Amino acid sequence: MTSGNRLTLAAGVLVPLFGIALHVHIASKAEGGWSGFTLGLLLWSALPYVLCLLASLVAKRPVHAAVAAACCLVLDALTYRSVFVSPTSSTAALGLLFTPLANLLVAAPVGYLATALLLRLRSAKAR
Repeated sequence: MTSGNRLTLAAGVLVPLFGIALHVHIASKAEGGWSGFTLGLLLWSALPYVLCLLASLVAKRPVHAAVAAACCLVLDALTYRSVFVSPTSSTAALGLLFTPLANLLVAAPVGYLATALLLRLRSAKAR
């Protein structure tokens, strides 16, 4: 394994783990401590990162999964800001329920496909 492959594998593992850590932090902020709902929210929120982690471990090019997880992390950071740092409405917390769906259906696929396209364009230019 070359050093470049090790670096992309490390990114493919560390970025999803950072996302999971963010959601553990969010779940730990719940009023009343841990409950079935909090655990379910944690599992739902971590699902995109778990899938990216698995993809980076089995894929030939883990950079795709690392970028997909980074896109999810950006969306989650924006949600964290809108819910905990500067909420603008009483319904801002609903973002915690719907952001994982947006991660699964939009952020991760866009990151994955954009990486695939950019790598394909780069290899086509190299020829």
